Amino acid sequence: MASSDRDLTGLWLSPFVVASRMPILFFEALNPHPHRRKETNRMVAEKLVATREGVVAAQMAFGVAMAESMAAMAFGQVPRSDMHKTATAMMNAGLAPAARRVRANAKRLSKS
Repeated sequence: MASSDRDLTGLWLSPFVVASRMPILFFEALNPHPHRRKETNRMVAEKLVATREGVVAAQMAFGVAMAESMAAMAFGQVPRSDMHKTATAMMNAGLAPAARRVRANAKRLSKS
């Protein structure tokens, strides 16, 4: 199993993380006070950061594929046009930050 495949297995923990956060978010909604919104603020902030990291990682994977094609053309070779491999690499790179955070959240919330 490739490391990117291991990274994406963390996404299967998403329902557990959502279920673990629901009571926390419910009690935060019942007691609306800025100091009690720690989990909500953390949840929103980590999603923004994971999205940014995922977009950059997907762009980097695309850039690597383009650089490999350009290098092949520069040396007179026919560039490999494996779009499936490129798309898979972009998807894995883009989802890996979210999967890491889901695994970390599941570990943290299971201790609560």
